[in-house]
Amino acid sequence: MTEWECSKRGAKRFARDVVPGRTYYSIETARSPWGDEQVWRPWEFDGKQLFTGAKMSGAVSAEGACLRFGPMYDEQPGRHIRPMFEGDDEALYAAPADRLQVRASYQRERARR
Repeated sequence: MTEWECSKRGAKRFARDVVPGRTYYSIETARSPWGDEQVWRPWEFDGKQLFTGAKMSGAVSAEGACLRFGPMYDEQPGRHIRPMFEGDDEALYAAPADRLQVRASYQRERARR
């Protein structure tokens, strides 16, 4: 697995190494009421910017994606990290009782301060 670091030098190297049509991945931290978790986002740089010729994924250049969204990888992360835009419409993640329990734990935590 190749990793391009999140720095100016790493972003420029990533922009040079990008192969159009190939999928790259970034790992980000999703903040939610029940805790932070890591998720991965796919990037496919299949377009080009009109004036500079930079490789683009939608409105984001390869260099900009590396700088803003962290290190970029050329292989999909393992099963311990879930996809960012995963759609499980049938699954129920938090029942009302679970939400009440989380709310009570937040109140207890605030009371300790």
